[in-house]
Amino acid sequence: MATDYDVIVVGCGPAGLMACGELAKRGVKVLGVDKNPDLGRNTRTASGYCFLNQPFNNLVIRTEEKPEENRTYMHFDTLGFSTYYTGIMQGVYHSYMFSDSGKWWRASTTKKPFYNLFNPSQCKNDRYTWAVKKGAEFLPETLALRVEQDASKVTLAVRTRGKNRTLTCKKMIASDGLSSRMAKLSGANKTRTFYGKGPTIEYEMVGVKPPYERGDMFFFGAKNFGGMAGGLIMVPSPIAEDAYRLETISTLPASTASLLIEHFTQKGPFSSWFKNAEIVDKSGAMVEMLTPMLVPHLGNILFVGDSAAWLECLYQSATMAGYMGAVACEEELKGKKGFDGYTQFWEDHFEWVKNPVRMADYMKRVMFPRFFTVQELDFLFDLSQKYPIIMEEAEATPYDFTTMVMQQFIAMDEVPEELKDRMRMVIKADMGVLSQLIGKVQKA
Repeated sequence: MATDYDVIVVGCGPAGLMACGELAKRGVKVLGVDKNPDLGRNTRTASGYCFLNQPFNNLVIRTEEKPEENRTYMHFDTLGFSTYYTGIMQGVYHSYMFSDSGKWWRASTTKKPFYNLFNPSQCKNDRYTWAVKKGAEFLPETLALRVEQDASKVTLAVRTRGKNRTLTCKKMIASDGLSSRMAKLSGANKTRTFYGKGPTIEYEMVGVKPPYERGDMFFFGAKNFGGMAGGLIMVPSPIAEDAYRLETISTLPASTASLLIEHFTQKGPFSSWFKNAEIVDKSGAMVEMLTPMLVPHLGNILFVGDSAAWLECLYQSATMAGYMGAVACEEELKGKKGFDGYTQFWEDHFEWVKNPVRMADYMKRVMFPRFFTVQELDFLFDLSQKYPIIMEEAEATPYDFTTMVMQQFIAMDEVPEELKDRMRMVIKADMGVLSQLIGKVQKA
């Protein structure tokens, strides 16, 4: 039976755009559908960091900088493809935490950066421009309303600028993010466990003047946010030396995110850093936490990137998921079991699929202050001033950063054994143990 397209990709973020371009490159008739009007601009909260030349999600991305072209090439060698970013990646060598008592802690590397910076909008525009050149079609300002499928096709009802229409395809890629509408409408979320959701808003600001060496900064504690619960991550932006991206960790209702970031930058203890700062961009998202799909396909629909993930894939891993999704769809169109091949890739490269403890590991950095009382944190932060945490290089991915930090504290003789034992427990903990541990600390 004839269909409008071979493949429709719902959601044109880094995964969806990579899939669209790769499918078009392979001669597949593909349409990308997205609710945003400008597909070359990032509108979702994205701090703009990636882990290069070090293991992350069981893959090492090898970089090749070409300053004469103002490009950084990223080679996904074991998967057999490369892509590029129009710009030179910047390394970040310092990482900070600030408590609501004014204490702070820093870890530094001297040889290899913790991670590298990029501009999310530039990266997204690179993929969109490339996909258009390869011949992919796009339908922006389009909301996916309903999805149905049978053995031979997928039928998608959409609304574009107030007008409804129906589109058909042989295979569909759902790459519409953590709050995937396609996953909900198709029933693919039925086997997943829901952990909660919360809003986040991100400001990109220039003219920010922190009195510390340039690095990422994590702020927590009610005093920093006018009594509101939450946190904030401040990551350097590559657009200028005094530019940072500020991302909230917030609770419902959605307005909390705006209130939190406004208080932090205008009234909080660190507001003097932003006295002459200017907001140059805003983005946001509603973050839903569901256990990952163990089998990321249902019938003729393949769920790629964040739509099937625990928390997030980040730009770099969403890109490889989009590429592998395109490969899988092409194989399916040829009568092969491409979706089964993608499932194997999914298991092999995203650690929380097979190992639930890695879900907890991914959460531990933002949950760090909840493992200790305020007095214990102050004690540890004072120790870090006495014994600076400086390494040539470190395991700094979201999975491993907290383990690295706690191992540094465990090695300090002055840390009491009870605290060391708790840190060892945190290192090994799954989501259930983390919840119990946080409950005990809060009662202390």
